[in-house]
Amino acid sequence: MDDYVRLLIMISICCCIVEFLMWLFLKCYKKASIWIPLLCTTLLLIRFLYPHEFPFTHSLYLTKGYPTLNRFFMLSIVVGKIHFSIAHIIISIWILGIIVSAFLLLFHYYRLHRLIHQFPAAQDMVALSQFDRILKERHFASSRFRVKESSALSSPFVTGFIHPVIVVPTLALSEKEWYYILSHEAAHYLHGDTLYMLLIELLRVIFWWNPLFYLFRRKIGIYMEESADLLATEHLNAIEKMEYLECLVKVAKQSIHNPLLSYTGLAFDGYAKSELMQRYRSVMASIDTPKTSQKKHGQYGFIAMMLLVTFLSYSIIIEPDSQPVNEPNTFSIPTEGSYAIKAGDSLYELYIDNTYIGTFEDPANLPDIPIYEKEDLP
Repeated sequence: MDDYVRLLIMISICCCIVEFLMWLFLKCYKKASIWIPLLCTTLLLIRFLYPHEFPFTHSLYLTKGYPTLNRFFMLSIVVGKIHFSIAHIIISIWILGIIVSAFLLLFHYYRLHRLIHQFPAAQDMVALSQFDRILKERHFASSRFRVKESSALSSPFVTGFIHPVIVVPTLALSEKEWYYILSHEAAHYLHGDTLYMLLIELLRVIFWWNPLFYLFRRKIGIYMEESADLLATEHLNAIEKMEYLECLVKVAKQSIHNPLLSYTGLAFDGYAKSELMQRYRSVMASIDTPKTSQKKHGQYGFIAMMLLVTFLSYSIIIEPDSQPVNEPNTFSIPTEGSYAIKAGDSLYELYIDNTYIGTFEDPANLPDIPIYEKEDLP
């Protein structure tokens, strides 16, 4: 349990760092390929689901702070004949939170897709003709998409990563307005945003206790909306971009954001006025800025940092200093209330009055105290 707690702490730190780097990457390179952050997210999920050390894993020992925290984790609690540590409680709460978060995610996903299943296929010939035009322009097969119409959900959105569904509200829009809306939703899928949001949700389920993940998830969602705006308008002239923004504001005024879309859908209208203004400014900036290729070396720097942190989560494990005391020559161990637990082939954990003291290798230097095997403990 001690090793497992240390490994989870290390993975949690690395996940927070990579999540921050992915947020920063999407902020700086909104039209860049999302497959690199997606790959890093997948690697972190695999790392968490397979939390084992490898032959090349190196332990980094800390002498301050962490040993105290580790002793707290290893504090033994006795309830009747049952012995458990603070670490057992923390891991149990973490697992329970994962189960609850996963259930809620599946429940919201089920509700949304059950609702979508009830929606009829879109019948607006203007909207469908504009969608066919978009798919031809982007050289994408129309058979992958389904376009449905809803009077219950007032905001256009896309969901699904294998069989994507675009849901459009019953709005009276012109040909150009339908073109702008459907271009935005198609851009989400073609950019890989729907799959990436699913992986972000899985990370949120795992690290449900970390407020930074909720902040990053929100920010990443907004940057994805900005990215879809820029991809949808990259071939438009200045006048058409202004029309796109007018359409964005028009649809946002008529939309009421549904909480179901926060989990598995990417909506066109944004979630708040400040976020809508952020997207508005992003498209306006693209009008004044001439088309230039993004600086590849900057992207490569972010990619290198994300891969480095991911690799470090495999290669380095932070551990507390194994020295049980600062003054070994003057330290005495009482025989009453002391015992040891065999933690490995030649490693033992020392407890005094059910308090974890440290580890040692040679039991011959100890007084006559009980030594237990881990599997013998109740």
